[in-house]
Amino acid sequence: MVKRFYTAKTKKQSQVNPFLALLVILVIATLVSNIIPSGTYDRLTVDGRMVVDPQSFRYVSKKYVGITDFFLSFYQGFNNAASLMAMLFFAGGAFGVVKRIGLLETAIKSLAHKLKNTSFYIIALILMLAIGTQVAFTSMWELSVVIIPMVVPLVLALGYDVVVGAGIVMLAACAGFGAAMTNPLFTAIAQKLAELPIYSALWYRAICFIVILMLCYFYLMRYAARIKKDPSRRILKDSECKYTAIQEEAVTFTPALIRAGIAFLAVFIFLLYGTVRMGFDFPQMAACFVAMTFATGLAYGSRLNDICDMMGEGMKDLFYAAMVMLFARAILYILEEAMVVDTIISFLSKLVVGKSSLLTANLLLIMQTIINFLIPSGSGQAAITIPIIVPLADMGHVTRQVACLASQFGDGFSNFIYPTNGSLIAILMVAGIPYKKWIRFFGPLFLIIMVACIIFVSIGVGIHLGPF
Repeated sequence: MVKRFYTAKTKKQSQVNPFLALLVILVIATLVSNIIPSGTYDRLTVDGRMVVDPQSFRYVSKKYVGITDFFLSFYQGFNNAASLMAMLFFAGGAFGVVKRIGLLETAIKSLAHKLKNTSFYIIALILMLAIGTQVAFTSMWELSVVIIPMVVPLVLALGYDVVVGAGIVMLAACAGFGAAMTNPLFTAIAQKLAELPIYSALWYRAICFIVILMLCYFYLMRYAARIKKDPSRRILKDSECKYTAIQEEAVTFTPALIRAGIAFLAVFIFLLYGTVRMGFDFPQMAACFVAMTFATGLAYGSRLNDICDMMGEGMKDLFYAAMVMLFARAILYILEEAMVVDTIISFLSKLVVGKSSLLTANLLLIMQTIINFLIPSGSGQAAITIPIIVPLADMGHVTRQVACLASQFGDGFSNFIYPTNGSLIAILMVAGIPYKKWIRFFGPLFLIIMVACIIFVSIGVGIHLGPF
């Protein structure tokens, strides 16, 4: 008889709606926009892209925004973010099918069972490579909610604690998301707004991903070895653990899941090839996600009605992410209407321009890390900050590719430490790890990762990571 090894909490949790912070920021932006002087830069077309003339800033007659502009900004935000939101919804639909037919769950369980008699250090490495690579290509780190209840019982059976089990999943997801190779939620949006080829410099981010994943692996194994030797040093005591060791039989891929897996991989590989080699933009990427949805579902044997249901559920999973982009673009609309964006750029330029490009690039990294506390959404941040960061990078003689890389690092890794990120809190709840104890475990590693980010950004500056 298969025993249940995880019981979800049924008590309703009181959570702050993620829109509230952005609504407050939108109100503040409307008020502050009437205080900040209006100004503008001249923009020139150089090598087919728009760049700011750093010597051209000038103040203009103050332009005010009022209550009408505030309410109009919601529609304008939706209108300006429509293409980005569409891609997110279609991506959500595709991964909704993958998740709900059990393809991902079966893959993880099958891998875990086949490795159960292998050395724990090998198991942890293979699992972290598999999970991290999945996140590095799909950005779906929130799937940790599904994976943790599968991995933790396996790790408990091997004599380790829940922090090690959850750490395998979350640290791999952290490396994959922060150094993502094809993250549609930040990288694609940032590079699109920066007028870079989408997913350009993928090779460099792949190196960053492997190095940071290894840092996470060795950090976790050091903790695992310490508590194996002395269980009293565990961050989470056994009495606080809500999981039991896994006792499930082996799971196998059914013919339907094999067909679905082949269909998913075929479309996904074509998507990657198209974005890297064929210049796919958001319309083509969205089309691939739609094809992935129906190809995977039909290969599994699902009826069209069921596929549409799963697609809709998957879209719901990314509803908040897409709507955050609406708010982000609404904020940017207000700033643009009041003509204060260039004034803000001019002010920030005094902090970064005139310094070495090395210092400028790392200041951009720090700025994005701080901003992520206020706007815990990669897509939302990209929509707001990239139009500001790109001119700063241009004026500071930092390539746009390095600017996007610094922004991605600043957004990605801090998601795993900031309490303002709802996904992190939800995942910790599933794992049964209090936030304070997670900080005790992850805090030192976060500082190590940020040092690695500074090194990678600095190397990017040194090699003029491009194409521009």
